[in-house]
Amino acid sequence: MFSVIIVDDELMIRSSISSFINNCDAGFYVAEAFRDGADAINYLKENDVDLVISDIRMIEVSGIDLAQYIYENKPWIHVILLSGYAEFEYAKAAIKYNVKEYITKPTNFDDLKNTLINIRNLLLSEKNSNVNSFLDNIMRLYAAILNKDINGAKSEMRTLLDSNTRKNEQLGQYAFNIFEIIIDKLYANLNIKLEADFAGYASLPKISEYSEIYDLSTHIIDNIINRLLPKDKKTDNIVVDKLIQFINENFSQNISLQDAAEKVFFNPAYCSRFFKEQTGENFSDYLLKVRMQHAARLLHENKKINDISKECGYQNSGYFTRVFKEYYKCTPSEYIHNS
Repeated sequence: MFSVIIVDDELMIRSSISSFINNCDAGFYVAEAFRDGADAINYLKENDVDLVISDIRMIEVSGIDLAQYIYENKPWIHVILLSGYAEFEYAKAAIKYNVKEYITKPTNFDDLKNTLINIRNLLLSEKNSNVNSFLDNIMRLYAAILNKDINGAKSEMRTLLDSNTRKNEQLGQYAFNIFEIIIDKLYANLNIKLEADFAGYASLPKISEYSEIYDLSTHIIDNIINRLLPKDKKTDNIVVDKLIQFINENFSQNISLQDAAEKVFFNPAYCSRFFKEQTGENFSDYLLKVRMQHAARLLHENKKINDISKECGYQNSGYFTRVFKEYYKCTPSEYIHNS
């Protein structure tokens, strides 16, 4: 079963959709329901779900604003927007936030069930995709190596070798390709360059005995982690510095957690946990802080709110003003007046 939250400012609609989803046998259950996008965002800061179904117009934070938050911070969550016919063109603007499904109001429950089934099938496809699984497993192996978790790294490597998702390749070639990716990412992200035949990994494609491939793979992992251990600067610090640099240089763009994770070859969920562990702040909170501090500087330069919002990564100036007020406990005009 996949989890979903419902966001709508009308209690009757929240209740009817929740009841329908829990009883329509489409593969979802309702984890929570909220009256506004602000409440949903607070929930998502501490919880994960597979799907969000949200009305487009609400009192504080709209469905578009909620979709933007999800895109920037938890891009693996799917979004359905509920909109009246008059709002449909407005709703389509959310395509830049990866919203692919729209249900017009009043809700046609047959349409809703068909949409839920389509998203369930997509989620199952994502979960079972060999390509996604292959890359995700390599990312976990890479993360274990950076954490200098020898046992964890060896376990991830065994999982990759056992599954061998690319059946058209010999196991030795498959193992070689995995280490080639790891070595490439170590150089790209940490400037750690390993020689062409580091720990004998170049010989992997020539080996036919599975036990030898497993043994050599274990030996290579030992050597890579031992190479990392003497570093004066912890690899964790280097990676988090790279993430912070990415945020500081790109906060004015429509960036997401997934964009940041790709820069350091982490999956988004692991990147989120890693960033919190290393900095004590959520990725979304740090991004917000950088944007709000920049907004404050621009206010002192007497720039227009619409221009400031865009320079801080917000296409909707109304949403920017709400976020600013929540962060500084005053509106932009009050901020300037108080300063």
